[in-house]
Amino acid sequence: MARPSATNQTLVSSTEGQMNASSQPSLPREVAGAVWRFLHGQTRIAAILTAFHLVAFYLIDLPLWWLSGLLVGSLTLVPYFGFLVGAGLASLISLLAGGGLWDVVRLLIVMALAQALEGLYLSPKILGRELNLHPLLVFVAVLAGLIFFGPLGAFLAAPALAVFLIVWKRAKQRRAVSRGLS
Repeated sequence: MARPSATNQTLVSSTEGQMNASSQPSLPREVAGAVWRFLHGQTRIAAILTAFHLVAFYLIDLPLWWLSGLLVGSLTLVPYFGFLVGAGLASLISLLAGGGLWDVVRLLIVMALAQALEGLYLSPKILGRELNLHPLLVFVAVLAGLIFFGPLGAFLAAPALAVFLIVWKRAKQRRAVSRGLS
Protein backbone atom coordinates (compact mmCIF):
# COMPACT_ATOMS: atom_id res chain seq x y z
CA MET A 1 0.00 0.00 0.00
CA ALA A 2 1.38 3.40 -0.96
CA ARG A 3 1.99 6.07 1.64
CA PRO A 4 0.16 9.36 1.13
CA SER A 5 2.38 12.12 -0.15
CA ALA A 6 3.13 15.24 1.87
CA THR A 7 0.85 17.23 -0.43
CA ASN A 8 -2.05 14.86 0.24
CA GLN A 9 -1.42 15.00 4.01
CA THR A 10 -1.45 18.80 3.90
CA LEU A 11 -4.69 18.76 1.91
CA VAL A 12 -6.28 16.37 4.42
CA SER A 13 -5.08 18.46 7.38
CA SER A 14 -6.38 21.71 5.91
CA THR A 15 -9.69 20.09 5.00
CA GLU A 16 -10.08 18.71 8.54
CA GLY A 17 -9.28 22.15 9.93
CA GLN A 18 -11.93 23.74 7.72
CA MET A 19 -14.45 21.10 8.76
CA ASN A 20 -13.70 21.70 12.44
CA ALA A 21 -13.97 25.47 12.02
CA SER A 22 -17.22 25.20 10.09
CA SER A 23 -18.74 22.66 12.49
CA GLN A 24 -18.38 25.13 15.37
CA PRO A 25 -21.37 27.50 15.51
CA SER A 26 -20.77 31.20 14.98
CA LEU A 27 -20.42 33.37 18.07
CA PRO A 28 -23.80 35.12 17.61
CA ARG A 29 -25.48 31.74 17.08
CA GLU A 30 -23.84 30.30 20.19
CA VAL A 31 -24.85 33.36 22.26
CA ALA A 32 -28.42 33.18 20.93
CA GLY A 33 -28.47 29.50 21.87
CA ALA A 34 -27.41 30.35 25.43
CA VAL A 35 -30.13 32.99 25.70
CA TRP A 36 -32.70 30.54 24.32
CA ARG A 37 -31.61 27.87 26.82
CA PHE A 38 -31.90 30.44 29.62
CA LEU A 39 -35.46 31.31 28.58
CA HIS A 40 -36.28 27.60 28.36
CA GLY A 41 -34.93 27.09 31.88
CA GLN A 42 -36.89 30.06 33.23
CA THR A 43 -40.07 28.67 31.68
CA ARG A 44 -39.45 25.28 33.30
CA ILE A 45 -38.90 26.95 36.66
CA ALA A 46 -42.14 28.92 36.28
CA ALA A 47 -44.05 25.73 35.40
CA ILE A 48 -42.66 23.91 38.45
CA LEU A 49 -43.47 26.86 40.72
CA THR A 50 -46.98 27.13 39.27
CA ALA A 51 -47.59 23.47 40.12
CA PHE A 52 -46.10 24.02 43.58
CA HIS A 53 -48.35 27.01 44.26
CA LEU A 54 -51.46 25.24 42.95
CA VAL A 55 -50.91 22.20 45.17
CA ALA A 56 -49.88 24.22 48.23
CA PHE A 57 -52.79 26.67 47.92
CA TYR A 58 -55.18 23.74 47.55
CA LEU A 59 -53.72 22.03 50.62
CA ILE A 60 -54.06 25.14 52.80
CA ASP A 61 -57.65 25.51 51.52
CA LEU A 62 -57.12 29.01 50.18
CA PRO A 63 -60.26 30.60 48.69
CA LEU A 64 -59.97 30.63 44.87
CA TRP A 65 -56.76 28.60 45.21
CA TRP A 66 -56.66 27.80 41.49
CA LEU A 67 -56.80 31.46 40.43
CA SER A 68 -54.17 32.53 42.95
CA GLY A 69 -51.94 29.57 42.04
CA LEU A 70 -52.06 30.28 38.31
CA LEU A 71 -51.53 33.99 38.84
CA VAL A 72 -48.62 33.65 41.25
CA GLY A 73 -47.04 30.86 39.22
CA SER A 74 -47.13 32.81 35.98
CA LEU A 75 -45.74 35.92 37.67
CA THR A 76 -42.66 33.97 38.78
CA LEU A 77 -41.31 34.62 35.28
CA VAL A 78 -40.64 38.17 36.50
CA PRO A 79 -38.02 37.83 39.25
CA TYR A 80 -38.66 39.50 42.62
CA PHE A 81 -41.26 41.99 41.35
CA GLY A 82 -43.38 39.06 40.19
CA PHE A 83 -43.24 37.71 43.73
CA LEU A 84 -44.33 41.03 45.23
CA VAL A 85 -47.11 41.64 42.73
CA GLY A 86 -48.23 38.01 42.98
CA ALA A 87 -48.32 38.15 46.77
CA GLY A 88 -50.34 41.34 46.71
CA LEU A 89 -52.82 40.13 44.10
CA ALA A 90 -53.22 36.66 45.63
CA SER A 91 -53.78 38.23 49.07
CA LEU A 92 -56.39 40.57 47.61
CA ILE A 93 -58.13 37.70 45.80
CA SER A 94 -58.15 35.67 49.00
CA LEU A 95 -59.63 38.50 51.06
CA LEU A 96 -62.23 39.41 48.43
CA ALA A 97 -63.28 35.75 48.16
CA GLY A 98 -64.12 35.65 51.86
CA GLY A 99 -60.80 34.54 53.29
CA GLY A 100 -59.44 35.90 56.51
CA LEU A 101 -56.14 37.21 57.77
CA TRP A 102 -54.90 33.67 58.52
CA ASP A 103 -55.47 32.72 54.89
CA VAL A 104 -53.21 35.59 53.85
CA VAL A 105 -50.57 34.55 56.41
CA ARG A 106 -50.61 30.95 55.14
CA LEU A 107 -50.44 32.22 51.54
CA LEU A 108 -47.38 34.33 52.36
CA ILE A 109 -45.69 31.39 54.12
CA VAL A 110 -46.25 29.21 51.03
CA MET A 111 -44.88 31.95 48.80
CA ALA A 112 -41.81 32.38 51.02
CA LEU A 113 -41.16 28.63 50.80
CA ALA A 114 -41.54 28.80 47.00
CA GLN A 115 -39.07 31.71 46.84
CA ALA A 116 -36.56 29.72 48.87
CA LEU A 117 -37.08 26.66 46.66
CA GLU A 118 -36.54 28.75 43.55
CA GLY A 119 -33.54 30.72 44.74
CA LEU A 120 -31.66 27.97 46.52
CA TYR A 121 -32.43 24.96 44.36
CA LEU A 122 -34.46 25.34 41.14
CA SER A 123 -32.69 28.30 39.54
CA PRO A 124 -29.13 27.12 40.24
CA LYS A 125 -29.90 23.51 39.28
CA ILE A 126 -32.06 24.05 36.17
CA LEU A 127 -30.26 27.11 34.80
CA GLY A 128 -26.92 25.50 35.59
CA ARG A 129 -27.89 22.46 33.54
CA GLU A 130 -29.37 24.53 30.69
CA LEU A 131 -26.34 26.84 30.46
CA ASN A 132 -23.66 24.22 31.25
CA LEU A 133 -22.68 26.04 34.44
CA HIS A 134 -22.11 24.66 37.91
CA PRO A 135 -25.15 25.35 40.14
CA LEU A 136 -22.98 27.08 42.75
CA LEU A 137 -21.60 29.37 40.04
CA VAL A 138 -25.15 30.27 39.00
CA PHE A 139 -26.10 30.94 42.62
CA VAL A 140 -23.09 33.22 43.16
CA ALA A 141 -23.72 35.03 39.87
CA VAL A 142 -27.38 35.63 40.73
CA LEU A 143 -26.44 36.83 44.20
CA ALA A 144 -23.79 39.20 42.81
CA GLY A 145 -26.23 40.44 40.17
CA LEU A 146 -28.80 41.15 42.87
CA ILE A 147 -26.32 42.97 45.10
CA PHE A 148 -24.79 45.14 42.37
CA PHE A 149 -27.67 45.62 39.92
CA GLY A 150 -30.87 44.78 41.80
CA PRO A 151 -33.64 42.48 40.56
CA LEU A 152 -32.80 42.98 36.89
CA GLY A 153 -29.18 42.05 37.62
CA ALA A 154 -30.32 38.87 39.38
CA PHE A 155 -32.48 37.95 36.39
CA LEU A 156 -29.75 38.60 33.82
CA ALA A 157 -26.81 37.22 35.83
CA ALA A 158 -26.97 33.61 34.58
CA PRO A 159 -27.29 34.39 30.86
CA ALA A 160 -24.67 37.16 31.15
CA LEU A 161 -22.28 34.71 32.78
CA ALA A 162 -22.97 32.11 30.09
CA VAL A 163 -22.34 34.67 27.31
CA PHE A 164 -19.16 35.86 29.03
CA LEU A 165 -17.86 32.29 29.26
CA ILE A 166 -18.68 31.64 25.58
CA VAL A 167 -16.73 34.74 24.53
CA TRP A 168 -13.89 33.84 26.92
CA LYS A 169 -13.67 30.31 25.51
CA ARG A 170 -13.61 31.64 21.93
CA ALA A 171 -10.88 34.15 22.82
CA LYS A 172 -8.78 31.38 24.37
CA GLN A 173 -9.26 29.22 21.26
CA ARG A 174 -8.24 32.07 18.99
CA ARG A 175 -5.22 32.81 21.09
CA ALA A 176 -4.15 29.16 21.01
CA VAL A 177 -4.61 29.01 17.23
CA SER A 178 -2.66 32.24 16.69
CA ARG A 179 0.19 31.01 18.89
CA GLY A 180 0.25 27.74 16.96
CA LEU A 181 0.56 29.60 13.63
CA SER A 182 3.42 31.88 14.68
